[in-house]
Amino acid sequence: DEFIRVGVVSGLRQLLEFGLFHGDPHPGNVFAMQDGRIAYVDFGNVAQLSSQNKQTLIDAVVHAVNEDYTGMAGDFIRLGFLTQGTDVTPIVPALEAIWTDCRGQSLSEFNFRTVTDRFNRLVYRYPVRIPERYALVIRSLLTQEGICMTLQPDFKFLEVAFPYIAKRLLTDEDPALRERLLQVLFNEGKFQWERLENLLELAQDVPTGGNGKLDLSDSVVDGAKLLLVDDNIRNQLLMALTEDDRLHVSEVQRVASKMQDNIEPEKIVREVLTQGPAFIRQSLLKWSDNVLAK
Repeated sequence: DEFIRVGVVSGLRQLLEFGLFHGDPHPGNVFAMQDGRIAYVDFGNVAQLSSQNKQTLIDAVVHAVNEDYTGMAGDFIRLGFLTQGTDVTPIVPALEAIWTDCRGQSLSEFNFRTVTDRFNRLVYRYPVRIPERYALVIRSLLTQEGICMTLQPDFKFLEVAFPYIAKRLLTDEDPALRERLLQVLFNEGKFQWERLENLLELAQDVPTGGNGKLDLSDSVVDGAKLLLVDDNIRNQLLMALTEDDRLHVSEVQRVASKMQDNIEPEKIVREVLTQGPAFIRQSLLKWSDNVLAK
């Protein structure tokens, strides 16, 4: 089971972090190492994704979570599945139908092959094309899912993929991913407490190194930094805590209870002491800029 999960996360990291992925990970090209790692051989079929394309793929996930199908159609244009200037009006309801069916099923009944089968139907009804590199991506993911299902017939790709994406959104220092996390957590100006709880629960299931536990300590420190220097985020958080004319104490308690086992207080204190002076200087500079701007 751990071999399968490590293999799937490895494929996702190649695609969404490194942008350089193995295009033909069939059983003869993948080796299980004794120490739990996975080794790939035969790099004759390798493709690259630009930083922009990696970000757009994550945008598509965020838009799916937010049920923003117009935004998802825009992602398909940026990825090259639709040509620039395409009228997405008739395509948006088709995308909505696919993901509505997805939401109506549990993860245990939904897999990547199901997604691709439903998406392939759009190719015959709308002016959708599949760029060569993404045809390779799709084949690579389907091959990996096929290997996993051979080893474990009840394996579901999305049960590993979703937690991985949740962990990246919660822990990655990339400012672009921080922005996408905010897009997930805020919908039509309202903070989505349930989404944050779901992200925390999903992120717990990702294979991790070291002690095998999700560590959110750095994310807490980074979040504190953002609150100190970013007026917009600070205001959004205050509004979230007081929405609907009430204090959301119970929601905060639930989130805190889900995070308590994933935070190392000593590490946070160490980071604060180390970065404190720079922290304070940045905050003072931000404050002085605001004063001068007025």
